[in-house]
Amino acid sequence: MGRLLLDTSRVSYEVAVNPVPKLDQSGQQKFDRETKAPMWAVQLYALADGSAEVINVTVVSPVMPAVTVRQPVVPVNLEALPWVNDRDGKVRSGVAFRASALTAMDTAAV
Repeated sequence: MGRLLLDTSRVSYEVAVNPVPKLDQSGQQKFDRETKAPMWAVQLYALADGSAEVINVTVVSPVMPAVTVRQPVVPVNLEALPWVNDRDGKVRSGVAFRASALTAMDTAAV
């Protein structure tokens, strides 16, 4: 399955949990295979049309995103990556989210 670039113009996002390094199974920080940049995990509230959802977003960036809890942000190049996993006869599927950055919104201008 391919990557799907998402239109973020009709959704507002807010940081739910501060960014942390995205870790592999041995506890080491993950790095992007293509860019070799470190990966960061952050939870965002996605709010649109009277509904809300918490999404886990992986941000691929040389530095940890400088955002904090409850801060409005815009995910840059937000992608949805559908996945399927078949282990021990159990099929699991879902959608992973990935962004190249999180841009903090100027709350004073809102």
